[in-house]
Amino acid sequence: MAGETQEATDGYNGEFHLQKGASLYELRQVKSFGVPSPGAREQAETTHLKSPGRRRQYISTFYEDSDFEVVMNGRPLSDTDVLCEDALALGDVRPFKAVLPENGEPTAQITGTCKCIGYDRGEVTDGVMEATATFRVVTIDNVAVYSAGA
Repeated sequence: MAGETQEATDGYNGEFHLQKGASLYELRQVKSFGVPSPGAREQAETTHLKSPGRRRQYISTFYEDSDFEVVMNGRPLSDTDVLCEDALALGDVRPFKAVLPENGEPTAQITGTCKCIGYDRGEVTDGVMEATATFRVVTIDNVAVYSAGA
């Protein structure tokens, strides 16, 4: 692609949304999140005594799980806290949307489904309390140009 650049940018204005009821809810005070991605495929060896070129052979089998974390400023009993706690307790598969910015402008979005497999409210310190939700990707449905309504 002519003129393509790979210039560094920061995560300012990044967003993570999780299903709450019938719609997506933007988690509040997100400090960072891993970019959701599909898991790798396991490889099963099928090498035999007449494998071409004396090379090992493989077939793709099951998908491996891919997990990512969302780190937030923690506030017990906030809407975000309750949503994460409920998602963990129910263990259900929910839609998500991750918004990826470039120079502070939403540029791309990843949509799919995930399940909450961990929620840690952190610790009480003399600093800022943080909470961390861990999600396991079930599907990556789309990686596309950002759309506010999608």
